[in-house]
Amino acid sequence: MKFTDNTFIKIEGVYYPQILNTVKKSSNPMQPIFEAFTNSLEAIDLIKNKIEKGSITITCYFNYDTIKNLELDKIIIEDTGKGFDDKEFERFLTFADTRKGYNNKGSGRLQLVHYFENCEYISVFKEKETFKQRTFKISKSNKYIISNNTITFLNKTENITATKTGTTLILRNLISKSDEQYYKFQIGELKEKLINHYIQYFCLHRENLPQIKLKQFIDGEFDKKLEITSDDIPSIDKTFDFDVNYNRASLDGRSIEKLKKTEKFNISSFKISKNKFPENIIKLTSKDEVVDLEEQKINLTCISSKDYVDDSRFLFLISSKYLNDRDSDVRGELKIPTKATFNTDLGLFHLEEIFLEDIEENANNSIISQYTAIQKKNQEKRERVEELKSMFLLNDEFLNNISISLNDTEESILQKVYIAESKQEAKIDSNIKNQIEQLEALDPTSKDYEDEFNECIDKLAKEIPLQNRKALTHYVARRRLVLELFDKILDKKLQIQNDKSRNKDEALIHNLIFKQKSDNPDTSDLWLINEDFILFKGSSELMLKDLVINDVKIFKDDSELTKEELEFKDSLEEKRYDKRPDVLLFPDEGKCIIIEFKTPNVNVSDYLTQIQNYATLLRNYTKDEFQFDTFYGYLLGEKINALEVDAHDPDFKEAYHFDYLFRPQKTVSGKISNRPDGAIYMEIIKYSTLLARAKNRNDVFIKKLTEKNETKFKGDDNL
Repeated sequence: MKFTDNTFIKIEGVYYPQILNTVKKSSNPMQPIFEAFTNSLEAIDLIKNKIEKGSITITCYFNYDTIKNLELDKIIIEDTGKGFDDKEFERFLTFADTRKGYNNKGSGRLQLVHYFENCEYISVFKEKETFKQRTFKISKSNKYIISNNTITFLNKTENITATKTGTTLILRNLISKSDEQYYKFQIGELKEKLINHYIQYFCLHRENLPQIKLKQFIDGEFDKKLEITSDDIPSIDKTFDFDVNYNRASLDGRSIEKLKKTEKFNISSFKISKNKFPENIIKLTSKDEVVDLEEQKINLTCISSKDYVDDSRFLFLISSKYLNDRDSDVRGELKIPTKATFNTDLGLFHLEEIFLEDIEENANNSIISQYTAIQKKNQEKRERVEELKSMFLLNDEFLNNISISLNDTEESILQKVYIAESKQEAKIDSNIKNQIEQLEALDPTSKDYEDEFNECIDKLAKEIPLQNRKALTHYVARRRLVLELFDKILDKKLQIQNDKSRNKDEALIHNLIFKQKSDNPDTSDLWLINEDFILFKGSSELMLKDLVINDVKIFKDDSELTKEELEFKDSLEEKRYDKRPDVLLFPDEGKCIIIEFKTPNVNVSDYLTQIQNYATLLRNYTKDEFQFDTFYGYLLGEKINALEVDAHDPDFKEAYHFDYLFRPQKTVSGKISNRPDGAIYMEIIKYSTLLARAKNRNDVFIKKLTEKNETKFKGDDNL
């Protein structure tokens, strides 16, 4: 190919607007630097009969902004590689040119133009005995892509006086403002990122690395210099292979078949001081680079991340020709399916595939076989899983069908069981039904009845989804905390009750039981009064005029009221539609529950008519489709005296048990709207009585939930 100075270099059969849409911008902000560094390593390796190891220098220029924050000016990457002679320049220009070697597809340079507006190359190469310098730029600006269908502009190629080859790449002007935050690093951070990313390459070439220098300038002044040397790189402890089977979809597409065909993978393992290496890691690698993307992550299941052996932790790097072949146009993005993606996106993959999960499983098994110390740790973890299985009555069938990592926490194990159970709801329901049907075979008169019955209970407990059992425990434990909080409010032990501001006791109790301004009884703690109350529709402290049932307002508008109804509605300056009952519940058609909370230090007898008045308004002013004629009232407080109540309303009676007063029936007048009269049942209850009742109910469940495990695991400090 002939190259002309001062021209846009166009390649026949290549349409760059489409290519740039296909090869997306990498999600790793450091990818442009990694691409340039990789190209430098390859350029050095291309020199035949080289005497020196070569060098790569990355120089970062920063400026301080007005508030002394660093901002990137430019990055210069220099190498002593072969340079862009005609052969290498042609390969550079050709997209998807597999002749380039190093498993490259020629798409890495697109990451440079995805991130930077200005990318300039100054490359010195040797042609026979003459040194030449080629200067060119790449960009994806409209001037390049739209006007000329290229990303490359050749400035010139000229003869120069030089003694060695090499290339300088200058990167300027980040395209996206959002990327600027990632380019405010110190070169110490860059050194760490390079070591982490190229750990496989560095480890494999530890004794023959090129000289790698990092420099930093700030406001044009030299700031610091670092190097990456063999001292920064651990040595290989072991290398070993493992095989992974291919899979394919069955003919009916409903299942996956494992094939005898296998692919060989290699693990290079490194033992690194625990003081230098914070956790054990396993990584896939491609083309001697670590694969960093989350979707290609595999897990180290044979040893937990924080465990160490002989004061060392492990780095395991997996390599394979298969992984290199599956590298996509964006370097480091591997086209390897999981079982889930293979099932859902069959068209994206080959007919025969290796699954990411199988690589993970076989790699971990191979590591266990190589390291006795890890095998011992592995056994300890297995025993822990068995303990959890026994503690939570985990179903063996589910455990066998899910992948439990031995460094999974209790939470993550239970989460995996939840997911497995949720996918087999129908089967669970069938098994539960079967266990219940087994009850028909029990004989309560048999001497073995208790043992057989308890066996049935254990089997049924294992079939009930684990999340339901845990939810029940959470449910009862939460109620216990609510009761403790209720007790503290009554004893005035909350800090907010002792800050010398106005009395908040009624609001605290109200919000504890049913949050003010709420209309969700199912999320309330109305069970403190009656277990059924959380099942009903209702609201807390809403104005009567705003009350709705099924999104329909229940009180009549003024336009729907008679003259007499309008006159009474606002008579005596009462504004009755603006009144706010503490709690209204609607259990059934025509029925309404009214609950009022009173501050513990007030005389409840002074409020005996309040609930009656609300019932009267509901009886007379609601729309015809919401006619309430049966009411249940609950007046709650602490200063309650039976004789005082009797003096105000002798129809109230003392209950023989449970310490409360009740009035079986009283008329609710419908005279205002010429409706038939309704009726109200009413109770007066102390908060302390309410608390004692609720505690007794909840303590029964607490005892049942805790007594078995407290006995079984007594003395186990790890639980």
